Amino acid sequence: MHRVKITRLSFVLMVLLTFCSSAFAQYSLTGIIKDKKTNETIPGANILIKGTTTGAISDLEGRFVISNLRKGSYIVIISYISYKTIELDNVRVGEHTSELDIQLEESVASLEGVTVTASRQTNTEISIVSSIKIAEVVVSGISAQQISKSQDKDASEVVKRIPGVTVVGNKFIRIRGLAERYNNVLLNQSPAPSMEADIRSFSFDIVPSSLIDRILIFKSPSADLPGDFSGGTVKIFTRSIPEESFYEAGYTAGYRQGSSLTRFKGQENSFITNLGFNDRKHDLPQDFPDDLRRVNPQQLTDAGRALPNDWVPQTSNAGLNHNFNLTGGLKLKAGKVSIGNVTSLLYSSNRSIRSIERYDYMEYDKLNDRSTMLFSFIDREYNYNIRTGILHNWAFRFNQNHTIEVKNFFNQLSQQQYILRTGIHYDFNYVPENHSFDQVYRGIYNGQLNGTHKFLKDQLIIDWVAGYNTSYRNQPDYRRYRSDVDTIEGTRTLYIPLGSASAYFLGRFFSAMNEHSTSGSINITYKPQFTNNRFKPTFKAGFILEKKQRDFWARNIGYVRTTQSDPGLENLTIDKLFQPENINNTSGMRIDEQSNTADSYTASNLLNAAFVMISLSAENKINFNAGVRLEDNRQQLGNKALFTDINNNTIDLLPSANVSYNFNDKSLLRAAYGLTVNRPEFRELAPFGFYDFSFNLVKKGNKDLKNATIHNIDLRWEYYPTPSELFTAGVFYKKFIDPIETQFVPGGGSGGIKDFSFANVESAQSMGVEAEVRRSLAGLTASDFISDLTIIFNGALIKSRVNLDSSLVRQSVNRPMQGQSPYILNLGIYYRNLKNDLQVSVLYNVTGRYIYSIGFDVYPDVYQMPRNVLDFSITKGLGSHFVLKVGISDILNDDDVLLQDANGDGKFESNGDQVIQRYSPGSLFNLGIVWKTTK
Repeated sequence: MHRVKITRLSFVLMVLLTFCSSAFAQYSLTGIIKDKKTNETIPGANILIKGTTTGAISDLEGRFVISNLRKGSYIVIISYISYKTIELDNVRVGEHTSELDIQLEESVASLEGVTVTASRQTNTEISIVSSIKIAEVVVSGISAQQISKSQDKDASEVVKRIPGVTVVGNKFIRIRGLAERYNNVLLNQSPAPSMEADIRSFSFDIVPSSLIDRILIFKSPSADLPGDFSGGTVKIFTRSIPEESFYEAGYTAGYRQGSSLTRFKGQENSFITNLGFNDRKHDLPQDFPDDLRRVNPQQLTDAGRALPNDWVPQTSNAGLNHNFNLTGGLKLKAGKVSIGNVTSLLYSSNRSIRSIERYDYMEYDKLNDRSTMLFSFIDREYNYNIRTGILHNWAFRFNQNHTIEVKNFFNQLSQQQYILRTGIHYDFNYVPENHSFDQVYRGIYNGQLNGTHKFLKDQLIIDWVAGYNTSYRNQPDYRRYRSDVDTIEGTRTLYIPLGSASAYFLGRFFSAMNEHSTSGSINITYKPQFTNNRFKPTFKAGFILEKKQRDFWARNIGYVRTTQSDPGLENLTIDKLFQPENINNTSGMRIDEQSNTADSYTASNLLNAAFVMISLSAENKINFNAGVRLEDNRQQLGNKALFTDINNNTIDLLPSANVSYNFNDKSLLRAAYGLTVNRPEFRELAPFGFYDFSFNLVKKGNKDLKNATIHNIDLRWEYYPTPSELFTAGVFYKKFIDPIETQFVPGGGSGGIKDFSFANVESAQSMGVEAEVRRSLAGLTASDFISDLTIIFNGALIKSRVNLDSSLVRQSVNRPMQGQSPYILNLGIYYRNLKNDLQVSVLYNVTGRYIYSIGFDVYPDVYQMPRNVLDFSITKGLGSHFVLKVGISDILNDDDVLLQDANGDGKFESNGDQVIQRYSPGSLFNLGIVWKTTK
């Protein structure tokens, strides 16, 4: 196995060397653009190598870098609106990086009647590095430019390239190893809605990578950031105003190892479902009874026959994965108003097939040093995922002081799944052939109106945002049935419960969640001017309002034999069993309501927040930022199973302070402290219990949860050798009081089913070190290959511990926090040759083992084991309009393993410990073409 993986890696590296070996040595030209009269730097200036299309734009500090130049002499043209254009002759680019100090002189004649409307680019690597450098807090990020060099298809794959980020379940993220509940997400400056009924997190898989402008993760608190976080506040910015009008279209075909072009099983789809939308075929009929326990026998029979007989999977060919996108950008003038628009349409569909090993165990026999297996299953899992999305953004720049933007983002994602389960259940003493049909439809709309207004020569800045979000999660007709195999006769017998239904063995589950939120915020920034420019204070204050409403509804319906049922029913095939004549109240089976009052709830959350802060800059050496945030949060949840509604009303005063010291214009040291909170999510409070077919467990809420508070401390050194490069190294410490974690509920289940809930533990600590490097190797050596490379590295080492109180004594002691990874490592090697319009990248990611599920005294914690992920991609320009993209994702195809250290020796070995789950996802091969033209 390892030999095969090494051979694959060697092949990839050989291909990389083949593409790169013919390149010439490359060098860089860097410099800084300043105003000749005031000596202030000029952002947004254009720098161009005469006679070519190679150039750059100066960043916020007036710096620029033009990489991948051959040794020689060039003519450089520098231009900026309202300044005289200059040409620099005989600019030498040689063995070392060349640096220019350029001064531009105002053009008096050109100032008459001219409105400066230039804006800085935000989606480049230089702009991200600049944003990190000038930020007042500890921040990391990634740009659209870097995203384009990978095969990442959505935000969940993109964010794992950012320092300290782990992706869980292909859609949730953990920052600095902390569980997803400790993150806060803003989508275009508005709070992102939840799309999950059972977890407190934004689903990052809903945002396509092609629509992302940049992602920033703020890791230290600040008064102007949300107070409900500890891992990080994530800001996702979708594409905005283009630099010029353009049209772009792209198509990518993907082949997944072990899945594509093979036999595929699933439900029959209509044109609507193939677009990712619910065609309502599996919804409950509109006249379906609200409670089957309150109807007469005839109505019960009619209700049972009203549901579709759709229990047999349809067989087809999986085909290839497909991804289409069409994007247009518009930039025009209407009088003195500059108008910009970006519109993007996206559709993707992909199928995957997995063979998943699932096991569970009795209490470990320490005396004989062996495991006793509860069951051993093989799940043949067929997944069909479809995404349809649209982005439609407008911006109106009236002049350099006033801008208004309108942003619209809609995305629809459907996930269909069919599972065939075989194996042995030792505890029940039967050989199963179980089936599960599931379909989940998720959608999100994010609308936003925002504006920025500058007065008094930029001394006073007012920015505001008004947002509306809506999201839904619809799970119609999640069907499950069990059949028992006679291994001697080779026959199959349907399991039809007698007496009372067991919906997870023969039943249907329906659920729907709708969430709506409105938000608004206004910030006022004032920068007074003093004759002594060595002391520069900035005052900032703001107010935030967010109102969220959720409605969740669920129905759990099973089937049961009637008292005089025909004994031959169990020998029928599943489609024959559900013929109308077999659904009756006498000789067949009848439908049975398994829902209870805890299965549905309504909830709301009203947040009012205000903050004040001051920033001080002394001698451009010391920058100090301090403030306080006041959050008044009112959370309500109503459920018929509760005697009274839940009302959690809290007022939190959250101070924070950030200070940095600039050793010079390239190096600085940051320190930060802040107090934050972590509030229970609706689902964690609701008494609703959901059965997880895959892991054979039930998870319920806890109405008595209270807020957790966290003390956050950061210290980081940063070095910026050029505008596109950085080196950072830092440490952090977090102290949690009353953190919320999963709790085992004794005696809750049977037949191996385990019950879990949520609880506040006494306290916890998390500490770690982080480092990040972005470095171009141009000019470092005489090697042609080395000079074309850029390396991006980031990693984190983290340690955490939980302190349990007496109520949780059945849990393991001296353990890490749930979801806490001990290490995270990302490595990217990028090759770029402008002459050949060629880019090659090799990306590597690995995350240390972390607790996937907390156990109890006789059932060890379940750990997610590390996976080594290696991706490779090539991008080649074909003329002036076409780009070819080739890539391989997950080359190593490491097994995904959940493991218990049953013998307690701390070694976590697949051969000696208890494997809970194991599967190979399969490598993905992509081939795509992009067409783009500008006007």
